[in-house]
This record gives sequence, C-alpha cells and structure tokens, in this order.
Amino acid sequence: MQKALARARRWHFVWIPVLVFASLGLMAVRALPTTYIERREAAQRVWSNQSLTSYRIVVRALFAGRACAQEIEVHGTRQYVLRDTCNSSWLSFLTVDRLFELGARLESGPECFPSKQDCVCHRVRIGSIEYDPAYGFPVTINWRREMQPNWQHAAYWKHIWEKQELPKCTTPVRPLRLEVVSLIPLEKDETSSLYHAAPPAGSN
Repeated sequence: MQKALARARRWHFVWIPVLVFASLGLMAVRALPTTYIERREAAQRVWSNQSLTSYRIVVRALFAGRACAQEIEVHGTRQYVLRDTCNSSWLSFLTVDRLFELGARLESGPECFPSKQDCVCHRVRIGSIEYDPAYGFPVTINWRREMQPNWQHAAYWKHIWEKQELPKCTTPVRPLRLEVVSLIPLEKDETSSLYHAAPPAGSN
C-alpha cells in the first residue's frame, strides 16, 4: 500500500509540470507565429504594390560556417544569375520571392524528434526578419535551427521515469543569415548581363 502511494505521489509531481509547460507552450505557439505571419503578409502587400517585375538583387549569405553572395537579375518569370559564390541547391536563387519563402519558415511550429510518437525533443527555428519599409522585401533574415527538450510532451517525462536520465536533446546549432546588399529596379526592356539563366519560376 505504501509503495503504491509513493508511486502515485511521484507521478503526481511529474504530471503537474507537464500540464503547466503544455499550457504555456500552447499559448506561445498560438501567439508567436501569428506575429511572423502578419508581418510577412503586410510586407508582401507592400512589395506587391510596387509592381516590380524586373530588378537586380545582391544578397550576402552566412551559413554552414561560411560567407557567400549571389547577384541575380529577375525579369518577370526569368531569373539570371550574374554571380553566385554560394553554389547551394538548398538556398536556390535568392530572389525576393525566395527570401519571403525562407523567412516564412520561422512561422513553422516545433518538429518532433525522434518521432511524433516519441517526442522527447523538438527542433525549433528561432530568429527575426527585418523588412524594407518602402518596398516591403526582406532586408535581413536571421534564424537558427536547434534542438530543445520537449517538456510539454508526456514522452519526455516517461523517458526520465524509465531511464532515470534526461533526454539527449543537444545538437550543433545551425544558423542562417541573409542580407540584401542592394536591390535595383530595372526597366522591363533592359537587357540582362547574362551569365546563367535559371528555369522559369514554378517550373521545378
């Protein structure tokens, strides 16, 4: 009887913080991404109102411990790479549309690790975005992807109970920083300084 009462007390102390963290986590998930979404959508409206279909953009990127840059001309659905020292298929061509797409990843919720059923840890993106007040495009994107303990999930506390140790939720932080060095509007009939033509947008 005493052993049963002792086990009940132990579970009582485990589930109280679980419920507290779960409620706080749900509040954070509902509040923070909305801010990112609203800011992005407002900035996209500003950008769309510019009706800029032709422009030249230079973006500096810092990721995977190195710095690189891209210079791209956009003419409607065509993209022309003038300079690219990144050579990264993951970054792709850093047009304004692509910058909005990468920035929108901050709106994603935490991802369970190692699985949805055994969600002792989760991957999260933490960062910030600054938008140009006049044109609306993202000027700087900063985020890092890291692993964190998932105190909100019962699997976290089950792991502690069964293994008598904290889950290993530490991985190297993966930061990304994108900076728009310049964006120059072009005339629609202006000839591009062509080095490499990318496929039309949406063809991949």
